[in-house]
Amino acid sequence: MGLANLGMKAASMRGLGSASVLFWVVLGELPLALIYWTWRGRQTGPTVGAAWALGAGVFTAVALILLNESFSRGAKAALAVGIMNANFILVALLAFLLFREHLQPSKLLGLAATLSGLWLMAR
Repeated sequence: MGLANLGMKAASMRGLGSASVLFWVVLGELPLALIYWTWRGRQTGPTVGAAWALGAGVFTAVALILLNESFSRGAKAALAVGIMNANFILVALLAFLLFREHLQPSKLLGLAATLSGLWLMAR
C-alpha cells in the first residue's frame, strides 16, 4: 500500500488530476483482481458476503478519492496517508462492536502511541 500511495502522490505531482489517478489505479487493479479471482476458483460465495465485499469496495473508492483530492491540493504524502491509515481506530471499535474482538492493553497502548505520532506529524 505504501508504494501505491507514493505512486498516487507522484502521479498527482506530475499533473494527473485526482479523478484520473483513481481511474488509472482501478484500471491497474482490475486485471490482477481477475487473475487472483480466477486462480482461487472463481467463487462468488454467499450473497451476504458479496454485499459486504462490495460495500468495502465502495468505501475503499471513497477513501482513495479523498486521498487523491488531498494530494491534488498539495497535501504532504506522509501526513495524508498517515491520517488515512488512522482508520485502525474505527476498525478496532467496530470489530469490538460487530465481531466481539477484544484488544489487549498492550494493543491499546500501541493505538495510543500511533495516534500520538500522527498528532506530532501534523504539528
